[in-house]
Amino acid sequence: MNGAPLIPDMYGVTAADDQPIAWVGRYPIRTAAVVVLVYVLGMFATVILDLAKTSLQPFGFHAPSFIHGALWQPFTCTLVQQPNFFFLFSMLFLYWSCSEVEKYLGRRRFLLLLALLLVTPPAVISIWSLFGSNWYYVGPYELAIGMFIAFATLYPNVEWFGWVTLKWLAFAGIVLASMQNLPQHAWGNLSVLWTMCAVSFLYIRSLQNRIEAPSWWSDLKAKFQPKPKFQIVQRTTPRRVVEPEDIHQSIDPLLEKISRSGINSLTASERRALDRARNQLLKKSQ
Repeated sequence: MNGAPLIPDMYGVTAADDQPIAWVGRYPIRTAAVVVLVYVLGMFATVILDLAKTSLQPFGFHAPSFIHGALWQPFTCTLVQQPNFFFLFSMLFLYWSCSEVEKYLGRRRFLLLLALLLVTPPAVISIWSLFGSNWYYVGPYELAIGMFIAFATLYPNVEWFGWVTLKWLAFAGIVLASMQNLPQHAWGNLSVLWTMCAVSFLYIRSLQNRIEAPSWWSDLKAKFQPKPKFQIVQRTTPRRVVEPEDIHQSIDPLLEKISRSGINSLTASERRALDRARNQLLKKSQ
């Protein structure tokens, strides 16, 4: 680093914020790869606990259990995942969406979006519990859909496979995911899905300044936003040109140039130097 301030772009992304967290050879490793790796490890942990005949109930989110001391549940609920054929596609889908969103928003804003999506399921399920419906929530499925909604919001008109745009693909994904929950009357998962999609959409639109944020959010954002770094530039005063005491010595090269190439060969600064020398000679002669 050369000490120069990092100037953010219109989304607040600095050059350092846009860099990968590591490199493996020539391949960049971004935060999206770490997120997917954590979920893959969660799947393996789920299998190991099943083989050990350990109940997975304490690791999913259940509002009464959380209130009575199971404070780890918001962090473990989305990691509980049984191995199946669709898990691979879900992780590829999640990695693709996370990578593109992170490239566009930068690491800091991407992590903020990820945090909002991770907080959404416990918050929604807790609200249901206030009305007497204690749903049990596990799995990363809604997170993958919510992250894809963010991706589709950034690039709504990009065509996938050259025939369907991302905005219609996202709409189809919401419909299909909703239809999976409707026959089972899984209103908890359905509300989590819709809320996640809304959070992703509103977050991206707020960054694109298409939705005017409330005043309290602007004040809170300004309070916690890092202050811009200013680089102090020392003002320099123009140096005085010290004229040589021997006037003849200063104009001899100019006169030689005139005799060799003509007066028109002098530059503007050389003409001014010649005029100053002439004026000084006139003053001395007087």
